[in-house]
This record gives sequence, C-alpha cells and structure tokens, in this order.
Amino acid sequence: MRRIAAWAAAVVLGAAGLVAASPPAPAAAHGAEVFPGSRQYLCWVDGQTGNGQVDPQNPACANAYAVSGTSAFYNWFGNLDSNGAGQTAGYIPDGQICDGGGRGPYDFSGFNAVRDDWPRTHLTAGETYQFQHNNWAEHPGRFDVYVTEEGWDPSSPLAWDDLELIDSVTDPPDTGGPGALNYYYWDVTLPADRSGDHMIFTHWVRSDSNENFYSCSDVAFDGGDGEVTGIGDDGGEPTEPACPDEAPGAPGSVMAMSVTATSAHVMWGAAESGCVTGYDVLDPATGQVIASTDGSPMVDLTELEPGTAYTVDVRSRNDHSGAVSATRSVTFTTLEDGTPEPLGDCDADYSASSWGGSSTGFTASVTVTNTSAAPVNGWSVTFAYPGGQTVDEPGWSAVVSQEGSTVTAAHPAWQSSIAPGQSVTFGFNGAATTAGTHPAPVGFALNGVACG
Repeated sequence: MRRIAAWAAAVVLGAAGLVAASPPAPAAAHGAEVFPGSRQYLCWVDGQTGNGQVDPQNPACANAYAVSGTSAFYNWFGNLDSNGAGQTAGYIPDGQICDGGGRGPYDFSGFNAVRDDWPRTHLTAGETYQFQHNNWAEHPGRFDVYVTEEGWDPSSPLAWDDLELIDSVTDPPDTGGPGALNYYYWDVTLPADRSGDHMIFTHWVRSDSNENFYSCSDVAFDGGDGEVTGIGDDGGEPTEPACPDEAPGAPGSVMAMSVTATSAHVMWGAAESGCVTGYDVLDPATGQVIASTDGSPMVDLTELEPGTAYTVDVRSRNDHSGAVSATRSVTFTTLEDGTPEPLGDCDADYSASSWGGSSTGFTASVTVTNTSAAPVNGWSVTFAYPGGQTVDEPGWSAVVSQEGSTVTAAHPAWQSSIAPGQSVTFGFNGAATTAGTHPAPVGFALNGVACG
C-alpha cells in the first residue's frame, strides 16, 4: 500500500503524491437542472430547514424522501451513471428515465414517481428561455434537452417514445467557478405547440469520461414566465440553526469512481446529523489533510502513480467550533499506465433454491468475480431469465431491477468498485412461472462485457 505524501503549499505532494484539483472547491462533474428546476433540485429547495436537516413539505417530494432517503436530497446534484456514455433508449428503461436507470451511487428512484403534485415551473410555449444547469463541478460535455410530445399523458410512466429532442449544446458558458449554485447557461426556444403539463428531460453527457447526469423538470405551458409552484408550506416559524456549537456528524460511505492510471474521483455521502461546514480528505498514514471542501462531498485526486494502491480518509468538520468527526475510508488501485479503464472481464456463479412444495418462489444468489487486471468501477451486472421468472426488487447487496426478461443489479453505494481478483455477491427472491421449473439464467455481463 503506497503512503500518500504530505500536504504542501503548492498542492503537489511530491513526484508521486496526490494532488487535489483546485482545493478547497470541488473538482468533479456533478450538477442538475436548476431552471426549469429539476425534481431533485426543487425538492431539495422545498426540504430546506433552518437547522441543516431535510423536511420536504411538498407531497411528491416527501414521497421521494420516503423512497430514496436523505442521500438524494443532500446530494441532489449526484443523479448520475458512471458508465452512461450518452446511452438513452435501450439502456435506460422506460419509467426510469428520471433517475437514469438507477445505476448511480445514490438512490434517486423516488423521483420516477408518476404524480401530479411535483414542484412545477410555469412557461409559455414558443418562447426562448435561459436554461440553467448547476455546475457543482465543471467538466466539458454536451447537454441534450428533451420535452414530452403534445398529447403526452402525465399519468403514465415517462417513456422514450414520449420525448422529443429539441436542443443540444456543447460546452456552454457558466457563471463562475464550480460549487454552490453556479451554473452553465444557454438559450432554448421551446416548441410552440405545447400546452398543459409536460416534462423536460436534460441529459448531461460528459466528453472526458463516460459519466452522465439526468434531470427531469415538471413544467406547465400555461402562459407563465418561469414562476414555480409547489414549494414550501407558506409559513411556519423557522427552526433555530444547529450551528455553531453542534458536533459534526460523520460522512457517509466513501467511494472511488472514474479511477484512471493517474487520477481518481472520490465522493462520499453527506453527513446527515450535526453542524457540518465542510469536509477534509486525509492521508491515514500521516494524518495530514490533503484536500478540503466547503461542503461539497467530492474531490478529484490527480497526479497519482499508475498501478498503485491508495487509501484515503474523509471526515466532517465544524469550522465554527473546530470540531471534526470520525473518519470513513476508501481504498482504490490506479490502472497500469496506458491501460484503458476496463469495462468488465468476469466470471459469474449463480445458484437458486426453491421454496418447495407447490410454491413458485425461489431465493437466488449471484457471485461475480473481476478477472481483469484492474478495478471495475461503478459496476453493474446484467443477465436474462429464459423461463419467464420474475424478481422481487430491489434485492440485497445490490439494487436489483427487471425489465422484461433482463435483470440488472447495480452496485450499492457502499461497494462501487471490484478490485482485480475480488468478488461481489448479491441476492434476491423471485418467482418461477411453474413450481419446480427454474431454467438457469443466461448472458451474464459486467458493465456490458460478457462473463466467462
């Protein structure tokens, strides 16, 4: 295990040390549509309280909170897929467009719900508006803007056939540095033939990696000029702030994503308790702080050595009191120099046990081993049931879903990487079409590459 060189004023930590890109600001691509406001952004706004906790008042936002938990609200800019690579229909299932198919580190599935009470932006058909997409972190890429066709039924799950691509822009300008509520902006002329309730879907496709981001914005074409309804409870006494004296809660699970030969994107779950003003990334061997952020739960580490194992710790801090939390750790290995980031190479082992008697139920377990020479980051396993079996979502130790005969198991937030030679195991319950009949699944693949 390589030790990380100590922090230096020039940021470069020795010839083979870590570099945190532009600390203390975040330095990785994350963001969401803020005009017209996306579901995750407006629900985050709706849920703000005076003490740093989340308490959504809008019924749809409250339901999303109940389904997806706090992480999707504290990390509203992190609705992503590390392996999206610009893929749309055929990759992201109908009904799961708003969370990009649910392959990211956070659970945004609650934002797919078909409801008529989401926060909504009121617009005028045929008019031109400045669209704004939060750049919690900056990276080059393309923004594709879709709007639902006239005649779309808002009471049905959003499908790709419902969407029309109306605008695409590459590397638009932004309002300043990354972080906080800065944003990319560009003009979009909306179709003149739309009326009533519609959905605008924005797909951010990075050009420097396969990472993609997804935003669904509920709008009404009713002659409005950008007004937003469905936010807040219109009253109530503000809660006393928890700062400055409350101790900071520990950060959530730490993940290393988009690992290359010389860099890694490290992100973690936002602390869900206490007063947190920022985070520190440390070298556990020396205790030295190698990067700090002013609240963003992510940082890019650069100028790493190829083919080297690194461990970093992350802690929360309260700058008012000077208190810090316990640390959370992650270990990752950079790729060998000149080696492209692997898509897969794997072995898969499947087993299932019937519940017996006349029951069609079964319990299945899948173990996938990374047989490549480099880590597989942001893993997702797919396979198909030839006998019409169905699975009970979401399973355990992975987020399991099914579309037709195809089953997808996406990595959980706490285990996004599979080291060379290592395995992950996940399971689920299911049902066969006939008791005692359970044809074996076929076509196992890891991140799109067939397993042996």
